[in-house]
Amino acid sequence: MKLEHLSIATGVMRNGMNLRDFFEECVRCNVPGLPYVDDQDRVVGRISIRDVYKHMAIPDHLIKVAHLLGDRTDQLDLPEMKVSETLGLPVETFLLENIPSVSPQSSIVKALAIMEMFNTSYIFLIENGEYRGLVTRMVIAHRMLLCIQEQESTAESSPSGEKRHDSCFPRDE
Repeated sequence: MKLEHLSIATGVMRNGMNLRDFFEECVRCNVPGLPYVDDQDRVVGRISIRDVYKHMAIPDHLIKVAHLLGDRTDQLDLPEMKVSETLGLPVETFLLENIPSVSPQSSIVKALAIMEMFNTSYIFLIENGEYRGLVTRMVIAHRMLLCIQEQESTAESSPSGEKRHDSCFPRDE
């Protein structure tokens, strides 16, 4: 199966947008990151929720001792004032220049390998310089489960009770 069949259509981030715009679009589409485009709509970077949280809420020294933190860390929580202030920041403040991407015609295995290479849970689909959506590890997992459910349903309704061994991710010819 080609990635274009698993694509999530999202908006893009661009100059003049702020973190609130970013969070709203990520939540609307249930994705962990979005592409950042220039004036010609070319993807030139990305914004990642993980990276935003890391910079806005998790100081480096806390990461090293996170397992030692107690459950009551009231003194460490983000005050509402800081959240409001941070959401007003331009998205460029958190721009990452590495862009994990593949063609919409690429295989799932290639996408997963590149996600590993970039230590990310999503990948952009870009064809001829044009952003076509993104695919997440969760979308791939969801497709796998649907495939198994379909196979089980087919096997149960089969008169012979034989299980089929069709591929969950058929290759497009």
